[in-house]
Amino acid sequence: IRMTSRAEEHARKRAMRKQLFKTKTGEEEKSWRQRKDEKKQRKEDNMIKVAEELWRSKVDQKYEKLGDSGVGAKAKKVDKGKPYTLSIAIPGSFLLNAQSAELRTYMAGQIARAATLFRVSEIIVYDESSKMTDDQLDMYWGGHWHGDIQPAESNIEANFHLARILEYLECPQYLRKTLFLKQRPLQYAGLLNPLDSQHHLKAYDLQLRYREGVIMDKPVKKGRGALVDVGLDKELELEDETPLPAGTRITVEMGPPDTDLGRRYRGRITSAKKAAAATGQYWGYSVRIAKRIGEVIDHDKYDCIVGTSPKGARAAELEVDTMKHSNILVVFGGIEGVDAAIEGDEAYEQTSAEEAFTLLLRPFVANGSRSERIEENVLVGLSTVDSRIADLYGFAQ
Repeated sequence: IRMTSRAEEHARKRAMRKQLFKTKTGEEEKSWRQRKDEKKQRKEDNMIKVAEELWRSKVDQKYEKLGDSGVGAKAKKVDKGKPYTLSIAIPGSFLLNAQSAELRTYMAGQIARAATLFRVSEIIVYDESSKMTDDQLDMYWGGHWHGDIQPAESNIEANFHLARILEYLECPQYLRKTLFLKQRPLQYAGLLNPLDSQHHLKAYDLQLRYREGVIMDKPVKKGRGALVDVGLDKELELEDETPLPAGTRITVEMGPPDTDLGRRYRGRITSAKKAAAATGQYWGYSVRIAKRIGEVIDHDKYDCIVGTSPKGARAAELEVDTMKHSNILVVFGGIEGVDAAIEGDEAYEQTSAEEAFTLLLRPFVANGSRSERIEENVLVGLSTVDSRIADLYGFAQ
């Protein structure tokens, strides 16, 4: 009998194990280096998983502390805002009181600041002269108006200049370069005080899961959502395909924090109204242009329509149905007041301000000046109306 060496015995056992492993699994036995690499990979995967869970836990705690109710954060009761919506109507002709383009821009900026301070949801710019046509209005909203004509009493350009500046200031800074071309009405907009609105989020601000964005002009694969610029370090990819063209401004709801670890953020399209309701934050105002004051006064849309006049009543006489969510509109007149605007609108059935409005309000109780400027009326009038409505609803400012 030949005695086998120890090396031969080990080789025979390895061959037997290899054959047994191949018989059971149908695969060749992995080398020690392969097993070592796989063990190292599993260890790294576990470390990454633990790090992700720790990061997600910290983000959730941050959202919970900040009171955000967005996706990925624990639900927490937030301030749902005021139980009413406040809209204002301004005649664009008040910009004609300015002696220069700089002053026109500054006056429009004062309107935007007042609207933001009092959480105005809609600003209606109406033509006090009732000379605006449908073609002119379509040209503005169709993107064919560039503001090259100087505002004057002989044209209606002041209305469009006011609307464009209000739109520009309401837009978050990181979207302005994409959405607004270089135009004469915006020449001095950079000198205005920023609105610093609650929906103007910074690049490092991830407190809210809602953001304003614009659809980017980048190709995507079929079945994939469009890419959106939301002012962050990465682009956002929509969950679903959308027929909206590039350059469209949208409100997005970002996905859970664990989806932020990839090459792009993930989210879906929502609305500014839903974002405001979910976060309790003020989500800016919309801008609408009316060809005449008769298109502004709509008692079916607004529950209470207030006109301003030096001969009006005090705010204590204002009454609102507090049993429901009311839509309130405050209409400001031009140099000659709301009476002249109503009389100049031949298509409107009412002939006097007393018949047209729910109440005529006097913003100033005692005025030491011989005149009242529109931008001053807006600030004081909104303060008066807001305080009165707050008292009626019974909540503190």
